[in-house]
Amino acid sequence: MFSFLLRSARACAIAPLCVAALSLPAFADNPITLQQAVERALERNPDLTAFEYEIQAQQGVLQQSRARPSPEVGLLVENALGSGRRSDFDAAETTLSLSFAIERGARRQRIDVAIAGSEQLATEKRVQRLDVAAEAARRFVAVLERQQALDDARNASKLVHETVKAVQVRVRAAKVPKAEEGRALAQLARVRLDEERSEHQLASARVRLAALWGAAQADFGEAQGELLSPPALEPFETVHERITSNSDFERLVSEKRVREAELRLAQMRAKPPWHISAGVRRFEDEGDHALVVGVTVPLSSRDAAQGSIAEARARSTRVDAQSQALRARLEAELFALYQELNHSYKEVGTLRNDVLPRIESALEQSRYAYERGRYGYIEWVTAQRELLDVRRALLEASAQLHQFRIEIERLTGTALGVEPRK
Repeated sequence: MFSFLLRSARACAIAPLCVAALSLPAFADNPITLQQAVERALERNPDLTAFEYEIQAQQGVLQQSRARPSPEVGLLVENALGSGRRSDFDAAETTLSLSFAIERGARRQRIDVAIAGSEQLATEKRVQRLDVAAEAARRFVAVLERQQALDDARNASKLVHETVKAVQVRVRAAKVPKAEEGRALAQLARVRLDEERSEHQLASARVRLAALWGAAQADFGEAQGELLSPPALEPFETVHERITSNSDFERLVSEKRVREAELRLAQMRAKPPWHISAGVRRFEDEGDHALVVGVTVPLSSRDAAQGSIAEARARSTRVDAQSQALRARLEAELFALYQELNHSYKEVGTLRNDVLPRIESALEQSRYAYERGRYGYIEWVTAQRELLDVRRALLEASAQLHQFRIEIERLTGTALGVEPRK
């Protein structure tokens, strides 16, 4: 019965290797950096490409706003088809006229509204580029994390494989029960399953990154970056000074321009356009002609546009209130993110410089003691698990540190590869 379990354990240890060989991600030859990933996303992101059509549509709105009202041609026939002398067209009076609308500044206000709308879309484009750059950075960090996780999983497999060989030596020497070999092989099967899972996770992370520039599969090689060696932490005061560069502030400034232009247009609509007409009148009974000139001045009501003006003014004032609320919200969010980032730096430093060296030393001592019969298998395996747990914790803390940095950069409007606001 025990020999059957031992053979099964060996089969379980070998099977993941076969599956892993089939699922191993095929990297292209060209490696990729964070800067290159962001540049690709900004150049070929499908959402950014689609947004360009919205900008083109707004250009059409701007072009249309510059159009002047078309002149109107009028034909008026009077004193015809009546009775007596005017029963036909012999005494008719025919007037052919051409009339023009005088907008009294309304055209200029329409243009201002369209220009403000174009500026708002330009701001929205920059915000979207900032979002895409930040997302590219997040996904790139995820690829780096998965690459390191795969390396750690392979190192874990190598470590446990060496453990199996050491256990087998002691089993053959009849110094430990044969059951320890079965337990070691079972542990090897588990870590190789972890290795296979890491390969799948890396493949998925690579595809998600490539999807940002519209690729159906990963078209790049190994991601290159220092995941475990982050740059120095900036002081909070330095980071805080950049909070006004947040793209939401820029978006509100653009919206404010639009609302102010709409308010001026609403005020202008309280003054309806005048119409001037000029033409020629023909008197059929005498064959004479005369010049006709007319001016139409609408009698506008004082309250005609007050509702539209009040609406536009309220929307403009609302932007000011939104700006104040945004400032308070960003202040709190930035402070919280910086505290998390600061803690991540301390966690990474402690794990890398203090905990990991001690665990590695303890593992080496445990191996030495096991090979000489001073420690049992449980003590040695426990030391191995502690080492793997610390490496996993260091990797997660390092990846989280970079994610916090990305969120702070996004919050302060300083994303890699995005042109600065002008």
